Amino acid sequence: MTFLHNIAELFAANPLAQSVGLIAFGIGISAFVQKNDHRLRTFLTLYCVVIGCHFFLLGAPTAAYAAWLSGLRSFVSSRTRHVGVMCFFLLVVWVLGVPNITQPIQWLTLIGTTLGTWALYREQGLRMRLMLLSGTVCWVTHNFVIGSIGGALIEGSFLFVNSHTIFRLWQQRTAQLPDES
Repeated sequence: MTFLHNIAELFAANPLAQSVGLIAFGIGISAFVQKNDHRLRTFLTLYCVVIGCHFFLLGAPTAAYAAWLSGLRSFVSSRTRHVGVMCFFLLVVWVLGVPNITQPIQWLTLIGTTLGTWALYREQGLRMRLMLLSGTVCWVTHNFVIGSIGGALIEGSFLFVNSHTIFRLWQQRTAQLPDES
């Protein structure tokens, strides 16, 4: 009962922020069920905008800026995968993020965003999703520690849903390989 009581207290303390986080939850789940890389990037863009608002409302500006930059990064990565553009986004996230860090846990937002940036610009298919999964581990840890109900739920769900999609893509790829017997 204590766990549910703690969740109720977090929601009561900031209902607008937590409601926005729960909306982001639904959008984010829609992102990671996508097997098409372009649709994944589109849904990630929308998710990042909404979850950034959630973090901002929670008073976590480093996470908000990183999420909004990730949304812009996801949008641009659907148009180009140029290394220079990737480096620009990496530079911006670190230049904007580092000065706003006030607690060690906030480094995870920068590391997770860096992994996601590399994935979207340099990888595709299974490898892209595996790198996104690594970034998700950073974000779920951060969100749990700062008390973000929606953020922790979404990133935890991303771990599950993205892992499931990775498995489905792996099965699909394995089924397409010629039989070596």
